[in-house]
Amino acid sequence: MSQVEQMKNTGSIANLVRLYLKRRPILLSMVRGGLCNYSELAHKISKSIGAGGKTDAVKAAIIRAGKMQHRVPEDYEARVEALLKQSSIEVRSKVAVVRSQSAIRVPVIAVSNSRSGVMSVVDSSYVPALKKKNLHVIDNLVLITVYSPKEIENIPGSVATMLDALWAEGINMLEIISCHNDTLLLLRNSDSTRAYEVLSEMMELKKK
Repeated sequence: MSQVEQMKNTGSIANLVRLYLKRRPILLSMVRGGLCNYSELAHKISKSIGAGGKTDAVKAAIIRAGKMQHRVPEDYEARVEALLKQSSIEVRSKVAVVRSQSAIRVPVIAVSNSRSGVMSVVDSSYVPALKKKNLHVIDNLVLITVYSPKEIENIPGSVATMLDALWAEGINMLEIISCHNDTLLLLRNSDSTRAYEVLSEMMELKKK
């Protein structure tokens, strides 16, 4: 039984379309801004959710989803843009990520604890000693720290906007740490130059 058949008594197509869009924030933002071809998008979503032959219903659901009220303030994009313009970037190369079950007993740049263990960011000079302890180490990384005003705590979508921009360039974050007003992004050295350029352009730090 297809997903559509299973949900036909609960507004099946509309629910599936909303779920599809919610899982794709960038696409949902484009739908809300009227920046997409509804017919082509409906055709694509119809295939994805198993609603072949019901493209018109899918298109109607897309349009309704775009018009639905949401909790994000109307001026949030302007607020995020203003926030990013007040932010700054620091880049540090030759760092490594160490995953362990307890403290690693070397100086750390940043650390994050979770149920699965401890993630520590350290200078690469400590890697040889840490590898001798049979710890999981990812070396040759770059740490980009974005320093933002304290208002970042009250502006939804600030970090997501940065990550979306990096994702659009095919840049993958290996680790992300948030500490007060600071956002720490760990990525491979090969992605660091482009990542810096993308973030700098967003903050208008790069001279044109």
